[in-house]
Amino acid sequence: MITERALEDILMAEGYLTPSQLSEATANRSRASESVAEVLVRQGTITESQKLKCVAIQTGIPYVDLRDLDIPIDTAKLLSQRSSTRYRAIVIEATDSAATIAMANPLDLELLDEIQREIDRDVDPMWATESDIYDRLQEIFGGFNDVNDIIMEASRDIEATGLEVSKGESEEDQVSVMELREVAEGGPVVQLANALFAQAIKFRASDIHVEPRKNSVRVRFRIDGVLKDVMEFPKEVHRAVVSRIKIVSSMDIAERRAPQDGRCSLVTNEGEFDFRVATYPSVHGEKVCIRVLDKRKSNQDIVKLGIPTEALNSLLQCAEASQGLILVNGPTGSGKTTTLYSLLNHLNNSDRHIITIEDPVEYQMDGIIQGNVNNAAGVSFATGLRAMLRQDPDVILVGESRDPETAKTAIEASLTGHLVLTSLHANDSASAVARLVEMGIEPFLVGASVTASVAQRLVRTSCLHCCQPYEPDIDTLNRLGLPLDHEYVKGAGCDKCAQTGYKGRMGVYEVLVVNNNIRHLITENRPGVEIMAKAIETNGMKPMVEDAKAKILAGFTTPEEVIRVIAVESN
Repeated sequence: MITERALEDILMAEGYLTPSQLSEATANRSRASESVAEVLVRQGTITESQKLKCVAIQTGIPYVDLRDLDIPIDTAKLLSQRSSTRYRAIVIEATDSAATIAMANPLDLELLDEIQREIDRDVDPMWATESDIYDRLQEIFGGFNDVNDIIMEASRDIEATGLEVSKGESEEDQVSVMELREVAEGGPVVQLANALFAQAIKFRASDIHVEPRKNSVRVRFRIDGVLKDVMEFPKEVHRAVVSRIKIVSSMDIAERRAPQDGRCSLVTNEGEFDFRVATYPSVHGEKVCIRVLDKRKSNQDIVKLGIPTEALNSLLQCAEASQGLILVNGPTGSGKTTTLYSLLNHLNNSDRHIITIEDPVEYQMDGIIQGNVNNAAGVSFATGLRAMLRQDPDVILVGESRDPETAKTAIEASLTGHLVLTSLHANDSASAVARLVEMGIEPFLVGASVTASVAQRLVRTSCLHCCQPYEPDIDTLNRLGLPLDHEYVKGAGCDKCAQTGYKGRMGVYEVLVVNNNIRHLITENRPGVEIMAKAIETNGMKPMVEDAKAKILAGFTTPEEVIRVIAVESN
């Protein structure tokens, strides 16, 4: 029986929400139709399961946690995989006359009628999170069969139009934009494009790659830093799917010979996601790369990143200073943006005016003025930074110091009473300082401005569900200088980690704080090796590999994973 109590009141009564959090969520609704509960989930204040437990109290329909529930395979398969996916439902118990169904929306009476007709049983619905439903369907049915059905439908839909849209440039030219748009907005093509985004979110992918080949199209997801094949579809579907992605990303579907950039957003039960879309014309058609941005990461607590306590305290001391330059270094995909945003989140209060120039803004943060590079309008990192200095900022974020002009302007800003945060592509914290000198910055300016340099990588973490003791290769242990008599652990591979043994990633870090001894070496333009040695000697700094070794011994990751990610010289 549905109660008249507001969901927010139930959340507070159950201890999931405080009045101040409720007020903040009410003020942060991105649109009028967005409920406060949706905001709370999006911001990470409550989980989807906590919300549904309270919805269950409100509606009188029970909630079930599917994660540890034993669901007989034959029972779950009373409802086909395609129907289960479409209905966002799974059969968890059944008799000859009745069935209990876990659903993402048990209030949809029309849906309940359809399920009842399909399984020919009375239906008793229960609330369950959509992510848990999809996880259990993945375990029971496996793979992407439902997506394969959509691909077949999309192929038939395109064939029925009589349009051959991906056989070659000369034939593609015969297809009008209007005809292409009509195909791209057809039901099966829309479903296939939506499935790409939904599956990427479900599998925690950071990137989606749609790669045209001579006779087919391959789709790969980057999951925990490693590319994985997830599906393949016919070449004739390719241009329609790419056009659909372009439409939702506000790109020009008629332009296919030049690279384009766009972005789109999606609100799901798991939170709010942004997608950065980039196309690249290849010999077999347009290749698409889509970066998946989980907005919840913008509010990440820097304490939870995994930076060693002593190094974190030193870094935060530099961040709390009124001026200086903090560098965050690493290759693409090493988590630099997350670290920079976590520092901003730590500094974000009403006493500071924080302003950024990014390319592009990845996560939008309340209380911070964020701006994009716009080369077409003449706004580069350097020109944007100079304009920001006229806005009376306390803290400045420059997304990347990729050229001498930007780097020099950032350094000058840090020397005139501003705290500047920026990223560099450098292998370690000491070589980042030398990199600035190589970019043409005077060594004395670098020494006077840089207060801290952080280097980082992301390593995959062992799956908690299948973690077990194992014996690593002795040569690998010797290369890292790890003890041979320690009990090491590794994931054996299970459904939770897609048989990889790893699930999720964590950072490994080194933090170089510039003291007088190191500043002297920088001013003398000494090599990074000497700067690193002096930091270890005078500051007790621990190199990145030492942090990685500590995390191996604690059971978070494996020696093989560290060797894969970090260049380690043989002892």
